[in-house]
Amino acid sequence: MTSPSVARVYDYYLGGSHNFEVDRAFADRVLDALPEMAAVAQANRAFLRRAVHHLCAQGIRQFLDLGSGIPTVGNVHEVAATACDDARVLYVDNDPIAVAHSRALLDDDPSTAVLAADLTDPRRVLDDPLTRSHLDLTQPVAVLLVSVLHFVPDEADPAGIIAAYAAATVPGSHCGRQPRE
Repeated sequence: MTSPSVARVYDYYLGGSHNFEVDRAFADRVLDALPEMAAVAQANRAFLRRAVHHLCAQGIRQFLDLGSGIPTVGNVHEVAATACDDARVLYVDNDPIAVAHSRALLDDDPSTAVLAADLTDPRRVLDDPLTRSHLDLTQPVAVLLVSVLHFVPDEADPAGIIAAYAAATVPGSHCGRQPRE
């Protein structure tokens, strides 16, 4: 590995083991400038855990985690499995290494799947055969965009991206918007 990966740096900040020396060196340089960065990553993960618990309590059993990175250290599938044993999770990321790590980690878990795709292309994600076979979009789904939208430039229309995912969900779903009337 010659270049750091956002997903692996995040994993390092969370205390995970799915990172390389290049990621740790970069992460440590960031910590020199922003000493609170590891705490920010840990707070983001704590929020994710609370959100998944809350969504399970609301009856959500399907999770579309966009820009998921490497699903390690208390990620959606682990939290959902403790809160609602029939949960299904589709992780989506565009980093080939994060996708490969994710597939290797989750290979034996039929309740999870990993899709290599860019969250900024909702049609590609939503129409992919893996999405269609793993999630039932006629049932409520939680669309998670946790700690990723700051990587989406304004010219990519983040609000339009979110709206496209929201439009693909049914009533009872959660997608960072008010429920449909």
